[in-house]
Amino acid sequence: MAWEAVADLDQLEEGDMLLVNLGEPICVVRLYEDEAVAVHNTCTHQQQPLNEGYLQEDDSLICPAHNSRFDLHTGVPTGVPAVDPIPTYACKIEDGAIWVDVEQQLNDAAIPHKPFH
Repeated sequence: MAWEAVADLDQLEEGDMLLVNLGEPICVVRLYEDEAVAVHNTCTHQQQPLNEGYLQEDDSLICPAHNSRFDLHTGVPTGVPAVDPIPTYACKIEDGAIWVDVEQQLNDAAIPHKPFH
């Protein structure tokens, strides 16, 4: 798949989140003027969508369902009830756009999926 432009830079203000589908649901977060991150959009606690969550000043994302907290740079949970990390992906700002490459997963977290019922 390689790098894909997912948003024009002026579409996202600092602190904004965007849900994109790149074969998996990806949450793109514009942290600062020159930095964006991309993580899997599914909380590892009960598979809730993270793009509906809350960005914290320490660059962590809080799941809206049960307040699990994830470090957006590493994917590591920093607050219960989640104990498993979320996948993080290569993300860059270039040529006035935010780019993501889901083939470049930056950690070894398992891809979270909704359980079958």
